[in-house]
Amino acid sequence: MTTFDGEPLNILHTIGLDTLYPVVRIEINFQKSLDRTRFEAALSAVCGVVPALCCRYELSTNQWVSVTDDPRTLIHDQVTDVDTDAQKWDLMKDPQLQIYWNEENGGLRLTLYISHILTDGAGSKQLLYLLAKAYTQGPEALKNVHNSQDIGWLEELVAQHQQTPGRKTDHPDEPLLLPHLEKQGSRTYRVGHVTFSNGATKQLIAATHQAEITVNDVVMAAFGRVMQNFAGTHSIALACPTDMRQFTTVPEETTQIANMTSRYNLNIDTEMTEPLLKLIERFHKEMTSLKDQRQCFDSVAGLLNNYHTKTLPELQKTVEDNYHVREVAYTNFGIIDDQKAKFGDVAINSLIVTGGFREAPMFQIAAGTFNGQLTLAFNMQGTDEEFKFGVALANDVANLIQQISLAELVH
Repeated sequence: MTTFDGEPLNILHTIGLDTLYPVVRIEINFQKSLDRTRFEAALSAVCGVVPALCCRYELSTNQWVSVTDDPRTLIHDQVTDVDTDAQKWDLMKDPQLQIYWNEENGGLRLTLYISHILTDGAGSKQLLYLLAKAYTQGPEALKNVHNSQDIGWLEELVAQHQQTPGRKTDHPDEPLLLPHLEKQGSRTYRVGHVTFSNGATKQLIAATHQAEITVNDVVMAAFGRVMQNFAGTHSIALACPTDMRQFTTVPEETTQIANMTSRYNLNIDTEMTEPLLKLIERFHKEMTSLKDQRQCFDSVAGLLNNYHTKTLPELQKTVEDNYHVREVAYTNFGIIDDQKAKFGDVAINSLIVTGGFREAPMFQIAAGTFNGQLTLAFNMQGTDEEFKFGVALANDVANLIQQISLAELVH
């Protein structure tokens, strides 16, 4: 039985498994079908680089234990309801990657379920790029690729970090909560999204450059304002994930399929009467301050500093204190590089990345840009009415964003 050691940050996503299962979901809609033999060869090459993909996770020892030596078994054919089927997936018994292959209307819908215990959003994008590279250039393109999961450099940085003064734990006094709708019908697994046109996305980017803020500032503030409207709070408390790979000294092209994400915790006092443009400026100022302080290290410091001396239950308690699952959450997968995600000459109609499925009224917006188009997406376990409400929320956020981009350009 082959085993591989995990790294400390794998433990981040082992809490609250009954509330939120730790997955990253990538759905790709191709104009035509891919060559299956070629795809299987590419997948085999990727599993050679990241052998944990073919392993189950052993929580008690934080290790990966091999369960298959045939990557082809990770592919499931023509499953009618992909997301319902994926509910059977058990990361403690099954491989850490599941791929659903659905040929329909002359095209192919490829859905990747990636273990969030194994890797984060940035690592999932790297996994996608490796798969695309091996498919496009052949398996030999990965023969010199090594996956670096080492976080010794991060442990050193966190050990040197001074806890940000005046910061409380990750549990805000006024959490954002959505109302419970009257439950009619059964809750099923659904994916919703709103996609901006290329023109609207370009306009938004131009507006942020003009205002010297970021797209993330705008999306996060607009999302927070919409959530605040329903929560009735006098503040907006959000956690903003960030990729700690930015602090490494290794070359940018280094493959790091692992968990290297932490979060910035924002808590901004604001009333609904405050103009949105002013609120966005405050989000930008707060994010800039938190980045300067490297406040994101606060969320993982307890886990990393105590990993070698504390028991697993003690470490999980530390995670719950500093990195707990929030009812209302935000994440940003950033730009998914359409050139690195190319599978030969087969055109991609759409590519959407989301996180785990939250049971309504829990809600998360996942932002991401692919091929020059910004998408706001969400996964939900909900009834028809709850899903409609989720779509309306996403549209409300999108409408606010577009109003701001137009307003900035006018000024």
